[in-house]
Amino acid sequence: MSNKMSNYLFPLALLVIVICLAVYFIYQAEGSKSALPVVKSAPDFVLQDWDGQSVNASSNKGKVVLMEFMFTSCPDICPLTTYKMVQLQEQLKQKGLFGNQVQFVAVTFDPENDTPEVLRKYAQRLNMDGSGWRILRGDEEQTKKIAADYGIMVQNLGEGQFVHTVTSLQLIDSEQRIRKVYEMGEGMKSEEIMKDIASLLSEQTKSDSYR
Repeated sequence: MSNKMSNYLFPLALLVIVICLAVYFIYQAEGSKSALPVVKSAPDFVLQDWDGQSVNASSNKGKVVLMEFMFTSCPDICPLTTYKMVQLQEQLKQKGLFGNQVQFVAVTFDPENDTPEVLRKYAQRLNMDGSGWRILRGDEEQTKKIAADYGIMVQNLGEGQFVHTVTSLQLIDSEQRIRKVYEMGEGMKSEEIMKDIASLLSEQTKSDSYR
């Protein structure tokens, strides 16, 4: 091979190597980057469902979880939030994701009034599909502590009424990490939540493919 040809091929090969390295590092950066930062680990807890069975929060590991803190006698924010979650439920069911890849959880602040029978009627009235919902209760102090662990303040006003932090809707990934906190009620942005759920499911798929 002539010196002239060598002088031509060497910088060309070097350029190809540089381009390949650049593509590799860009791909690695995109693969590790998530649209949703980790807020913190989701605290574990044990509460009871309406059949009196103990449910551990960590049993949802492997699924994306959308969890609300609520009480059924709430006059506005809680039922509106649940109603919007049910709309999301229907979209997820159409995609075949509800219950197997995405789990919804509702935790009541008011176990005294939110008896199992009351919770069943609430779920029926709002069309909450039990195949993908867990509706949980415990004693009031226990629930108050769990809410505080999730960054939610709640106060009992008496006569079955509570005030609580309006950002009481949490998105938790399959590794039991809180990834986003949403406003409830009228401020709840359902389209944004659906995109965030899709983002976490995609992230989970990529993570599984690397294992």
